[in-house]
Amino acid sequence: MTIDNQTADAGKTPQGFAASVNGRSLDFHDPVPDVRQMLNAAEFMPADECILVQGFAHGTRAMGLDETVDLREPGIETFWAFRSDRVFRFTVDERGFEWGASTINEPMLRAIAHVKEEDALVLERDDHPDKVLGPDDEVDLAKAGTEHLRIKKRLVTVYFGIDDKPFHIPAGTYTTEDLIGIFPIEAGYLLNLLDDGAIVTLKPGQKIHVKDGMHFSSQPPGGASS
Repeated sequence: MTIDNQTADAGKTPQGFAASVNGRSLDFHDPVPDVRQMLNAAEFMPADECILVQGFAHGTRAMGLDETVDLREPGIETFWAFRSDRVFRFTVDERGFEWGASTINEPMLRAIAHVKEEDALVLERDDHPDKVLGPDDEVDLAKAGTEHLRIKKRLVTVYFGIDDKPFHIPAGTYTTEDLIGIFPIEAGYLLNLLDDGAIVTLKPGQKIHVKDGMHFSSQPPGGASS
């Protein structure tokens, strides 16, 4: 690969060239270290009993010991090291991932698959209903076959009206008009949000980041809420 002059020192630090291994920043004098060098620098020895996984924008890949990485390319390269002799595979939205441990938790899955906060990770299952993963969940990668996950909009529960009727809607940012279209509000009525015990009438075009447990009501212009 040819590196132009503008990017040739993009990964350079005063101590050398940087890479992140298991969240730890390491510096290398060699701008093109091989996997053995990187594992040794991360104190994963002997290297032939360990695995180095490289992160990309759309997946991860286990690397061979004799492969090299050009740290002069823009951005700090991100890697994970494991004391393992086996590579485990899974997919997220049909994108392939490789990992060096038999389990992986939801926060790590979210990080390596670049899943937004308002989205949920769903584990597809043949013998049970699909499972929406929470922060305390782990996925077992050691079972036969490849685990498949999907990214879906996270649903939150909000409440509307004097009877607090629940509505399950995707988390995210809505305008006042968006929410009026979701709730059973009479034409011309205003939308209110209960905020820290106070009733706030939402303005036209106002953007609201909807979270779980919010309470809404409506009222005619100048009238009491309902």
